[in-house]
Amino acid sequence: MTHERPDDWSDLAEVWTTPNGGVEPTAELVRGIRRRAWLARVNFQLEAWGAVLAGVAGGWIAFRHDEPLLGAAAFVFAVFALAVTLWARRGAEPGEADTPAAALRTAIGQARSGLRWARAGQATTVAALLFVVVVAVDEGIAGKAWLYVPAGMFLTACSILYERHTWRCRRRIADHEAALAELDPPA
Repeated sequence: MTHERPDDWSDLAEVWTTPNGGVEPTAELVRGIRRRAWLARVNFQLEAWGAVLAGVAGGWIAFRHDEPLLGAAAFVFAVFALAVTLWARRGAEPGEADTPAAALRTAIGQARSGLRWARAGQATTVAALLFVVVVAVDEGIAGKAWLYVPAGMFLTACSILYERHTWRCRRRIADHEAALAELDPPA
C-alpha cells in the first residue's frame, strides 16, 4: 500500500513565495470597488457642475428677468446642493485593495460614502421641493399645475430611490463588517 507523503512542502513553498501569504481579495470585490469609485467620480462631477449651473441660472433669472425671489431661491438651492455634494463625497477615494482586509475596509468606506450621498440626495430633494413650492407660490399654482405635479412626482420618486440606496449601503456595510470581523477575529 502506497501513501502520499504527508510532509509535502510545496504548499508551504507557495505560501512563502506568494505575497500576502497567498491570500488576495476576490476579483469581484476589487471590480466592485473600482466600478463604484468610477461612478462616484462621474456622479460628483455631474452634481457639482449641475449645482454651479443652477447658481448661474439663478443669478441670470434674478438680474436679467427682474425676478429676485425666484433667482434667490435658485441660488440658495444651488449653494445648498453643492455643499451637500461636497459633504457626501468627502473621503470617497478608494484606498488600497491588495489584501482582503484592505479591500473590505475600502468597500466599507465606499458604502459609508454612498450612505452620505443618499442622505445628501434626500436633503437636496427636499430643498428642490421647497424650490418648486416657492416658484409655484410666486407664479400661482393654478396656471401651471401641468408642470408642478410632475415635478412633485419626480422628486417623490427620487426620494424613494435614495431611500433604496440607503438600505443597500447599510446592508453592504453590515456584510463587509461581518466579513472583516470573520477575517480578523479578536484575540
